[in-house]
Amino acid sequence: MSLESEFFKKKRVLINELLPFGFKKEGDLYNYRELFMDGNFEAQLSIEADGRVSGRVVDTEINDDYLALRTQRQAGSFAGQVRAAYAAILEKIADCCFEDRPFVTEQADRLLHYIEKTYGDQYDHPFAKYPDFAAYRNPINRKWYGLIMTVNRSKLDSGKEKRKQKETDDEVEMINLKVKNDDLAHLLTCPGIYPSYHMNKKFWVSVILDEDVSDELLFSLVDKSRRLTEKGSLGSADGPDFWLIPANPKYYDVDAELAAQKMIHWTQKASIKTDDYVGIYITAPVRSLRYLCRVLEADIPNEAYPDRSKTKRLMRIELLTQFPDSQFSSSVLKEYGVTNIRGARRMTKELVAEVKKALKD
Repeated sequence: MSLESEFFKKKRVLINELLPFGFKKEGDLYNYRELFMDGNFEAQLSIEADGRVSGRVVDTEINDDYLALRTQRQAGSFAGQVRAAYAAILEKIADCCFEDRPFVTEQADRLLHYIEKTYGDQYDHPFAKYPDFAAYRNPINRKWYGLIMTVNRSKLDSGKEKRKQKETDDEVEMINLKVKNDDLAHLLTCPGIYPSYHMNKKFWVSVILDEDVSDELLFSLVDKSRRLTEKGSLGSADGPDFWLIPANPKYYDVDAELAAQKMIHWTQKASIKTDDYVGIYITAPVRSLRYLCRVLEADIPNEAYPDRSKTKRLMRIELLTQFPDSQFSSSVLKEYGVTNIRGARRMTKELVAEVKKALKD
């Protein structure tokens, strides 16, 4: 990996900041030049629209690349001084024209947003020795259900023909996920899925985050891993699940809708499936779990609302009961480990127990 690629690998370019900084747009590239070390060297940087950065350091005396920059890294050497001065220019550009991103790949970023929206979970860094490794934990017992790391592809144990698909020994970003043992053999036939790196290979797999595995499959595996790491989880890893989904009364009068009819359509959320339970949380100013419904049908093509072009799939839900707003207010939900209901997310084990108890009363 080049010095430039390594430096900018976890950063996202801010295109609108390039010209004010001093870059010039030439065709599809943004180019920048700066003399340094008393004019003896010139940094020449090019940035593509997708953020990829390439660069040269030119020895102005001979008007050619300063090759020692790429081959010699001793801190006390002259080449080391040139390298440090060039790195200072890269750092200045990074500070002014880029923003930090937590992961290397776009798929990892999408996964982060999915987990935050679905569960409200935040990652942590479990290893001081490897500060870039990120773990997602089940809030019930703090066990990992996903570990994102960057490793050399050659360390992955393919055991089959996968090495022929991608022969390079480049570094790859991946996530370790727990799976059912019955599913293991099939999953290992999928491109991009390997026996787990540094975890029990009977129950875990490593999924490369390079688009070989679709988001749909990846998110589904994350959902199942989260359930499998929850000791005493509800039923099997295949459900039914208990979900919370927010409803904003400013934009949708769910009270009037459910008063008029017990069965309604709702935009398909996350991995909710037929026979799952859905709790409807009314947002501000109410801030309370008010309704519990059961999913009668999931993943329905949107033919009911042709005017909503962005809504591709629907689910049909049936009202089971309405709770008093005081019974599951936001403060009560916090006692059961539920916070940040910004999108569809699963209920905690403690909340499910209370909801089931309320249904029996």
